Amino acid sequence: MKKLVWLLVLALLVVPAFAANVSTSSWIGVGFHTRFLPFDDGYGLAWGTWGSGDLTFSLSGSSNLGSVNATFKVKLPSDFSESAAPTGTITFSKVAGLLDISFCKGTLPDIRTILVPDILPDTGINVVLSQAPVKVTVGYAPANTWGKSNFWTDAALAVKGEVSVAQPVSVSAYGLIEKNTATGTITAWAVGGSVTPVTTPVSLTVYGEAASDPEQLVGATVKALGGKVTVDGNYKLQAQTVKLSVTADGVVPNVKAYAEYNTAETYTIFAYVSGSAPVPVGSLSYGAAVANGPDTLLGGFAKWSVSLGGNVSHDLTLGYGFDMDDYGNNGWQRGVLTGADNLWDVDVRGKFFAESKLMIGF
Repeated sequence: MKKLVWLLVLALLVVPAFAANVSTSSWIGVGFHTRFLPFDDGYGLAWGTWGSGDLTFSLSGSSNLGSVNATFKVKLPSDFSESAAPTGTITFSKVAGLLDISFCKGTLPDIRTILVPDILPDTGINVVLSQAPVKVTVGYAPANTWGKSNFWTDAALAVKGEVSVAQPVSVSAYGLIEKNTATGTITAWAVGGSVTPVTTPVSLTVYGEAASDPEQLVGATVKALGGKVTVDGNYKLQAQTVKLSVTADGVVPNVKAYAEYNTAETYTIFAYVSGSAPVPVGSLSYGAAVANGPDTLLGGFAKWSVSLGGNVSHDLTLGYGFDMDDYGNNGWQRGVLTGADNLWDVDVRGKFFAESKLMIGF
């Protein structure tokens, strides 16, 4: 009887008592594309279809380990002969009143600094301890196999500590250590910080970082017009590279402009303008970019989107020297121009193209 009582107590401690609410959402779509492209032997039409979707299950509740939030998402591939890519996260919040613990499949958050990139895979465990003014984030990813492994040498680990103080001036400091797989020792580290001595009428933040690469970086950020205009510049001491950027977002309604000079890039100058404009029917979005280096690249697009009712919509895109796929996957960066030599297996550098896309989603 005593053994049974102890087993019940252990079960209550180890297996979370659970009460939860579960919700589901889904989106499944089918698209039909007609493209007018500059093929090697001249302009012509191409037609193709796709089908894709997402299924998401969400759960929120409480357990004897704290509040629980969980998501499970299945992304259906456009080619259903491929396998789906399920992802999911289970988060226990405020464990012992301090810790947020997340078990992540395909969703492990990045832990990085300016100089040290993230080395964690997308599956593992994330632990956050946040007690102002201190925050500690730990990412741990053991070997994601069913075989025997060493939970230290075969695992990736990243630990980042941050301290922030707002008064009398805003000051922050941080440190990061990383351990890659197949080693038992620290493989990278970084320390850095920032101070904001001026906040009005413009804000000035000075920052710096030193890393194990070895590399050191110093920089400054100035924000004006309530944050609508940002000027940032930094210098890497070892690499002797300079990066200067200016961002104007919302100075003109619904328009964002960005310009960058970066000596670490092949195309040192990159700039773009993007925005949206009212139209009588539907919505219009647009963008244009320029890059200068070994040569000068120009490109851009305009997309008119119209809802036809019944979950049916239509997009008409006109482009020039622009990689729409890279833009959709990565946003505004140099690849939208340098990748234009292989948009949908066609070289559209210095050439116009068009796409009509009819879609239904439910």
